[in-house]
Formats: sequence, structure tokens, C-alpha cells
Amino acid sequence: MTEMEIFTLESRIESINKAIAKMRKDATPATHTDIEMAIKMLALPELAKVESRLAEVKRKSADMDKFLNNPIFTKKEKTI
Repeated sequence: MTEMEIFTLESRIESINKAIAKMRKDATPATHTDIEMAIKMLALPELAKVESRLAEVKRKSADMDKFLNNPIFTKKEKTI
């Protein structure tokens, strides 16, 4: 589940960045100020939120991997 969530969040970040780039590319001199304001007020906060969530999910995943790779959880066979 975590890998799917990471993939989804990374995809969302890519989509937001592409949308920002497209809006800037398509802006005319008359709409440039409005586009930049919309990006600042809507897209960038959403991007920051998704990036924060991605960092949190990756940290939790790394913590869980570290926990599960603890030697107390590995089964070692006894040799006689």
C-alpha cells in the first residue's frame, strides 16, 4: 500500500508541476498577473501539501523497513 501511495503522490506532484508550467506558457501579457496569482494562491499550497505528505510517507516507509530489518525478526537456523 505504501508503494502505491508514494507512486500516487509522486504522480500528483508531477501533474501539478506540469499544470503550472502549462498555465505560465499559455499566459498572455493580459493574463500573466492573474495566472501568477492563481498559481501562488492555489497551486503552490497544494504542491507543498502533497510534497509534505510524500516526505511523511517515505519517512514512515523507511522507519518500517528499518524496524522489520531488525535482527530480532530474522530467523537464523542453528547449526550443530
